[in-house]
Amino acid sequence: MRICSLLPTATEMLYALGLSRSVVARSQHCSYPPQVRAKPVVVTSRVKKIAKQDSFAIHQAVLKLQQEGVHQFQIDLPALKRLKPDLVITQNLCSVCAAPHPEVSAVLQHLSPRPRLISINSQRLDEIFTEIRKLGEMTHREKAAIRLTHQLQQRIDRVRQLVSRTSYRPRAWVCEWLEPLMAAGHWIPEMVEVAGGVDGLGVKGKDSIWLNWEQVRRYDPEVIVVMPCSYSISQTLREKKRLTQRPGWKSLSAVKQGRVFALEGSFFHHAGPRLVDGIELLAHLFHPTQVPGNSLCRHYRALT
Repeated sequence: MRICSLLPTATEMLYALGLSRSVVARSQHCSYPPQVRAKPVVVTSRVKKIAKQDSFAIHQAVLKLQQEGVHQFQIDLPALKRLKPDLVITQNLCSVCAAPHPEVSAVLQHLSPRPRLISINSQRLDEIFTEIRKLGEMTHREKAAIRLTHQLQQRIDRVRQLVSRTSYRPRAWVCEWLEPLMAAGHWIPEMVEVAGGVDGLGVKGKDSIWLNWEQVRRYDPEVIVVMPCSYSISQTLREKKRLTQRPGWKSLSAVKQGRVFALEGSFFHHAGPRLVDGIELLAHLFHPTQVPGNSLCRHYRALT
């Protein structure tokens, strides 16, 4: 089977299922595991070409493309014709994060034979496990999918057990974008809950939402985790002044307690196996005495 993955989530699932040799193409955003970077890129983002690496500039670029009715992602049809995939995987959840199903479907009409097109659209943690099993069935890796989901569930159960040793549940804000401000949605509020925190700004299973600064101040988070979508830790730290220079920043409980962290966003925004790494990392940040640090600790930095 020849698979073209246009979604980082799907790419991570495919590699976790042992299908690295079957992946023949990827999107520009598919960068994990590192070996996938050797695969041909058939989808690129127009935003990266017109906006500097700054959250406000990126936001404005996305709005401009939407207003002009221009697709954000550019699909390389000649490359797809050469690669002849049997299966193409995309999504229909967020048109900003990856090429959406309708856009991809229109391009695939020009391929002969036309490959099968599927979407991965998980919004909750349990749906992610279901998607892994479905992908396993579709690629004849059913046993690997069952084994993988079982292992991931065991790790989640272990986190639940560790954080159950304390009744303390810190108020957390997951900052998903810096300018304008955003609270994370979909599966991320569930991750916070499993990790022993309370997300009073995001909504489980719903889209991420825009915030104003006064909402954050009134909420007064005890822990702030900053993980703008598609950002590395270094990118986040370069833009930290978009938070630290806001009025009343130093009066927030999280700031006074030194509990503001920049995290590697790919552990949270790609709805695949590494979400469990993200849960374990959050649990350590929320409850450092109950959940010891491990190798994942290198994927966060204090934001001061």
